[in-house]
Amino acid sequence: MFWFVWAVVGVVVWWAMNMILTGKAAGTNWWASLIAALLGSWLGDLVLGDWLWMWAGFNVIAGVIGAAMLTWLWTLLSRQSK
Repeated sequence: MFWFVWAVVGVVVWWAMNMILTGKAAGTNWWASLIAALLGSWLGDLVLGDWLWMWAGFNVIAGVIGAAMLTWLWTLLSRQSK
């Protein structure tokens, strides 16, 4: 169940951040930004630990923070390389 919650949080944050940052759900490098969001979600849970809202052993708030940060950073890096 942990992995399901991790994937749902990562995909939802990826979609929301892409809508906020680019105005569309998936741009030209959507696959890379999805991987960044999933990695950020996992790292957020790993680094920030167990506090506040836990769901199936996954820290949802830390996952959201990590996914949002890495998706934002990836979007900044991909814009600079163009």
